[in-house]
Amino acid sequence: MKKSDGKWPSLLALITTLFLPACNSRERVLERNETPLAPAYANFQELDEQYQSADFEVNLICEAQGYPNPIRVYPSINEQWIVRADAEKNEETKLDKIYYKISEDGTVIDTLFLKGSKYWPEFIENFMIFTSEDDAYYTTWPLNGDTTKQEFKVLNADLTWEAEKVENQIKDAKTNAQYWFIKDVRDQGKNYVKFHYYQDKKWQILWKQLKGYHSVRDSEIAGRYTKEIFRSGEYNSYLPENVTLLHFHPLEKMSYRHSIGGGDPGFSTINWRGKAFFSTKISGKDFQFFQPNIAIENEKFDGNKNRFFNVPGPGTSSTIFTPFFYIVPDSFAFYTSHRNTLYIIREKDKP
Repeated sequence: MKKSDGKWPSLLALITTLFLPACNSRERVLERNETPLAPAYANFQELDEQYQSADFEVNLICEAQGYPNPIRVYPSINEQWIVRADAEKNEETKLDKIYYKISEDGTVIDTLFLKGSKYWPEFIENFMIFTSEDDAYYTTWPLNGDTTKQEFKVLNADLTWEAEKVENQIKDAKTNAQYWFIKDVRDQGKNYVKFHYYQDKKWQILWKQLKGYHSVRDSEIAGRYTKEIFRSGEYNSYLPENVTLLHFHPLEKMSYRHSIGGGDPGFSTINWRGKAFFSTKISGKDFQFFQPNIAIENEKFDGNKNRFFNVPGPGTSSTIFTPFFYIVPDSFAFYTSHRNTLYIIREKDKP
């Protein structure tokens, strides 16, 4: 047998020496910044329910379970706000909802839990409307906290009205009713619309049979009366206009990933991760906070605007970080940076 001349083991060792550090660089910190944080930022805090301040209090209003629909905020009557969130904890409760009524000073004054059902709830000023293919009811919970079910008056349920009478009633309601909306119904191959309207201080439903299918337009739905002003889960890698980046303190240089989705493997980048310090204004006062584990990227394609990402650690996939505030003038703020959480930030009551 021919003896090895010793070159191949040496070459293999050299390849291993060069290749392994390159692989491991994806899983480790490449460099650390030893420069201390500037004293001006030493007292900044993370924005969560542990935030302590002489001027502000931070309250976690809701923390949804799993991967729910966005938490939504609606303006309501009496200068109040309504927050809607999924209350699901498992497969059996995936349709459950919880609602919070927020006063004009940012205090939770009422809650409403709704078990999942065939009814779809929507807000129309004083009313909470519940509709299904079969029937409907309403409550005045937005107005006065009353959850008593009140029935709609049903017209032409037996479909005996003349077509002209039906059309005249609908025309009059569209002109004179305070609110109206349409739901389409298909049953055993037949098509109907249910015309809901509020007139003369009464909620009513008028049934109408159709010759063909009616596609309900956006201008005919109940949702047009509900103005959503804020929601969680709205991710944008750019900083909102009402938030200012004060300082970025780099801590570790590392490789991390951007996951694109849709079957695309994504890509890796090397960048500094550290603490980002921000400021906004609530009730005319500066509200300041920091976010850990942030990487800031900028490139020529968008004019070198800062883009913000959460990076859990070396080699991990990053996620977009967006600190969203909805500032109620001269009062409080809604805040979220995550699909599952919503905070209220308000001034502390003065002694």
